[in-house]
Amino acid sequence: MKTRNVSFELEAKLKGKSGRLFNKPSGKLERKTYDDGTERLKISIRNLKLPGETVAQIKYEDEMIAEVTLHNGSGRYDLESSEPGKLPTLTDNNSVQVIINGNVALWGKLYRD
Repeated sequence: MKTRNVSFELEAKLKGKSGRLFNKPSGKLERKTYDDGTERLKISIRNLKLPGETVAQIKYEDEMIAEVTLHNGSGRYDLESSEPGKLPTLTDNNSVQVIINGNVALWGKLYRD
């Protein structure tokens, strides 16, 4: 397996309030660019009190950038592309939100890692 070096990385630790629908919810968003030009967007969400299957919308500065299917309150999204511009462009100090049924479940700010 070929080793790739990360040339640029942004990360957001996603947090939310515990309550009727959410039990210490958390998540993480990572946006990486590798030295070979490949880009990757990874999102993980966990600990939401949601039975069955639910779709979460991921918003960056009020623009939807992805949808994550949650199974029993947890889910992952992983998209990698070597096509320039296929993944959303993100910048540090901007906000990310996880929206479920119109409610903000998780939020965080992007920072360089």
